[in-house]
Amino acid sequence: MRQFRVWNLAAVMLLTGASPLSAQVGLSSGVAQIALIARLQPRGSIEGVSAQRETIGSGRVREATVTISVAANTGYRLVVRSLAASPSRIWVRSVTGAFEELKAGSAVIVATGDHQAGQWDREVVYRIEPVSDEKPLAPLPVRYELAISPTL
Repeated sequence: MRQFRVWNLAAVMLLTGASPLSAQVGLSSGVAQIALIARLQPRGSIEGVSAQRETIGSGRVREATVTISVAANTGYRLVVRSLAASPSRIWVRSVTGAFEELKAGSAVIVATGDHQAGQWDREVVYRIEPVSDEKPLAPLPVRYELAISPTL
């Protein structure tokens, strides 16, 4: 009985000039694009610190340089932190290029990196005014820290 109704409906539509039925209006096949996103834990490390080298001296103020090897997979800030009060006055060149005095417990940002992964050597420049006219520079009472900037 049902089959008879379908044939009747088709015959009526054919006789009245109705347009054919379309089952998939608006659907088409094509290439689908899927975006895959891999996320890594942000990591960074100080790979090495060179011996301090005296570079320039004018009068009592001496200048020394230390090379820090940094590896990171995200943005970072390299910080110099003073460990203790020093009898000598010590300044360090900040990320802005200006020299800032290091006092007991103070910290200065000396380099920053963008969000690319890699390994870099960063030069840290100090100016030291010793309390006496000692020739060899004593090891600086500083610690190097790497602060990473996680990406969201």
